[in-house]
Amino acid sequence: MGPFRRLLFGLLTACLTTLPLLGQPLRHQPVVDLSTSDDQISLRGKLAYFRDSSARKSVQDVITATFQPVTTPVPNFGIITGVKVAKPAWLRFRVQNKSAEEQRWLAEIDFWCFDELQLFLVDDQNRIFSTSPVIGWKTPAARRPFNHRHYWFPINLAGHQNVTAYLRVVKQRGTQIVPLELIRASAYEPLLQESYLFWGGVLFTLAFVAVMSFIFFLITLDRIYSKYIFCLLGLVGFFIINDGFLNQFAFDEQFWLPRQNVYFLFPLILFYSQLLFVRTFLPLHRTPSYRWHKIGTVVLGCGVFCLLALIIERFTPYSPLLELFLIRLFSIFYWFPVPVIVAYIVISIVRNYHVKEAWLYLIAVLPFYTLNLGQVLANFGLLPTYELVAKFMYYAPAALFEVLVLTVGLAYRYKMNRDQTERLIKERTIQQKRTYEAEVQTLAMKNSLLIEKTRIARDLHDNVGAHLAFVVTNLTHISDQAEKQPSMDRQLWSDQLRTIVSYTREAIKLLRETIWAIHQESFTVEEFSERLNQYINRYVQETDGLHVDVVVTGTQAQRLTSTQVLNLFRIVQEALNNVIKHANATQAKVRLQVLAGGRISLRIHDNGRGFTWANGAVSDHHYGLRNMQTRAEELGGSFRVFAEEGTTVEVTVDAVS
Repeated sequence: MGPFRRLLFGLLTACLTTLPLLGQPLRHQPVVDLSTSDDQISLRGKLAYFRDSSARKSVQDVITATFQPVTTPVPNFGIITGVKVAKPAWLRFRVQNKSAEEQRWLAEIDFWCFDELQLFLVDDQNRIFSTSPVIGWKTPAARRPFNHRHYWFPINLAGHQNVTAYLRVVKQRGTQIVPLELIRASAYEPLLQESYLFWGGVLFTLAFVAVMSFIFFLITLDRIYSKYIFCLLGLVGFFIINDGFLNQFAFDEQFWLPRQNVYFLFPLILFYSQLLFVRTFLPLHRTPSYRWHKIGTVVLGCGVFCLLALIIERFTPYSPLLELFLIRLFSIFYWFPVPVIVAYIVISIVRNYHVKEAWLYLIAVLPFYTLNLGQVLANFGLLPTYELVAKFMYYAPAALFEVLVLTVGLAYRYKMNRDQTERLIKERTIQQKRTYEAEVQTLAMKNSLLIEKTRIARDLHDNVGAHLAFVVTNLTHISDQAEKQPSMDRQLWSDQLRTIVSYTREAIKLLRETIWAIHQESFTVEEFSERLNQYINRYVQETDGLHVDVVVTGTQAQRLTSTQVLNLFRIVQEALNNVIKHANATQAKVRLQVLAGGRISLRIHDNGRGFTWANGAVSDHHYGLRNMQTRAEELGGSFRVFAEEGTTVEVTVDAVS
């Protein structure tokens, strides 16, 4: 039999053993022996109870009533939802003093929120010899038998005296847990000091972590720390409320909301603040499970509804029916955050979203939530009410463990985020350094190319250009001398020499244009159009009978590389030369257009006789046209020639960015 089966079998056996005892009258109730050595006595297994369904019975009536044994470690009468359904519960226990000396003891009820508590002591002859005043949460601590946040009733027994104590308990809303035990009167002051020292340390620790988290929030401006502070303040309020500190030290403030609403307010804030925190600690809104983030938002809306329901009652009393409905709805909404938080943890682990963070959070909250869940199950009778879930002093270590683990987790998260930030900064610095070095190398290369281009341009101008100019000068001089000779061939020699001079001048002109094109790294469209106009005005317009217009449209600030400028310029030159030589045209138009996306369109059209080619293709023997097409293709553009009321040359090129 496996461990799980053995555990299940044991639980079933315990239930079957306990069930026959439930509902049977208690004939012989065990007696509590007041020891002379112990300072604290547990009443576990020594208590019996009676439910007064009529709500009218006195202690004399109850003495003869049939009591049932309390079968749980701590008496728990479940959840009560209002005044109309609240019925008194009576607890009975028997004590005896076997010694000959008087013993002074105190009965402590370690809970704060009862509406009515009254203790009766009855002797063996069923005579009442001690009756305490009726006290409850509306009784100021100074007017109670002991000035304390809990309820203390003195039990003084003479030597060899036996008494039966009857405790009448009335509670109108909430949990009806009655943690009851006996404390020796002489141990009251030491226990009181230990209690304040314990809770002072707990609350100081929570407040200190909250202050440190606030400092971290101011430093990092990370919203997770603000939500963590909210959780810490929720824990502080949870303990101040549930252990009765508000009832003792801020008595009037507890009536800021009607009845006990203020006591439901802080536990509500605790659970919903934890949901706010987990939504940031284990975010799902940017994952495929984003719907759970929306569910969390809806649940937070339920929390706002509960908050408003608690506050509105301060101004507008609820009818009994509406109050019952809201209390039951509140009981459901009160625990809504817990299953959503569990879903966040499970989804983060199963789907590998935030595995380490989810396990950390699960380990942190498991003790505290286990105690809360145990109390809920105990309130509905699904589990016995153990002392661990009945006394809030056991919740404090669980809360401190949660705070310790989450604080360490947040510190580790901060360190990881800081390391990641430093790593990103380092990588960015290295990338910027590499980019800078690449830019420096590029600039150095561009500078070298510029120096080389300048040197080439200077050499062409100073050497080749000077030699060509010298050739032109000498050829002109020779031509002039040839014309003066009486030879029959002098005119022929003169014409040939002038032809050479003409070609040489053309070479000088082309050389100057080349030097101009390579002298700069880039040109604007406007600069290119100005150069075209200068060229046409200087060389083409001198040709008789031909008028050339240059039209530029679009963004003239568009930049062109020197390679683009040189090739486009050569295409215009070749096209206009063809017009002059072959078209017999009177007009030509050069249109330069900047298209969308920075594309450049160059169009040269004349009104000459035009010519056509088969399939629109450029024939191989048209060397000028073939050169223009080659130049266009080198620029990554398109080239075409067609006849339409003359001849049109079109080139489209992508401009550099």
